[in-house]
Amino acid sequence: MKDTTVVEGERVSLRPVERDDTDLLQRSMTDPAIRIPLGSEPRNEHETTEFIEEYVEGSDNLSFVVEAEGERIGIVAVKSLKPARPELVYWFLPAYHGQGYGTEAVGSLVEYVFNAVDCHGLTAIVFEFNEGSRRLLERLGFEEEGRLREHRFVDGAYVDVLRFGLLRREWEQARSD
Repeated sequence: MKDTTVVEGERVSLRPVERDDTDLLQRSMTDPAIRIPLGSEPRNEHETTEFIEEYVEGSDNLSFVVEAEGERIGIVAVKSLKPARPELVYWFLPAYHGQGYGTEAVGSLVEYVFNAVDCHGLTAIVFEFNEGSRRLLERLGFEEEGRLREHRFVDGAYVDVLRFGLLRREWEQARSD
């Protein structure tokens, strides 16, 4: 496979999602440790292929595979680049949680988006119970902007949905300090 790396960090690299990554996406859509924090329904291989065609290859989305240690460890993406504040989405295989890969990968994506796309800021949506994701966003300078109480039914219960945001000027200011 040719090298299609877009962003190279200290320990992670980001490259566009390809059809060959269907197995990685399929895993995310069936593994409860990944699927539940995302609020996703299980999908079979055919549905995953359709998802890649519709979402990942969509013209107004940026979707990248995160690679570290020679392995594919997750996905980082920005949905709907057209609004002033597109939505950031990400997940990582559980074996790589708590090791800083997520912070580096998401931070690299934020930097890439602010350099390559004309957007005023970014948003991210997380469930209240997803402490790791909340901490990751806060480390990168995102602030909680709102809460939708008991907004989604996830794994047998209604849960709060939190909206985080980061403005371009806040990101640039933090990088210049």
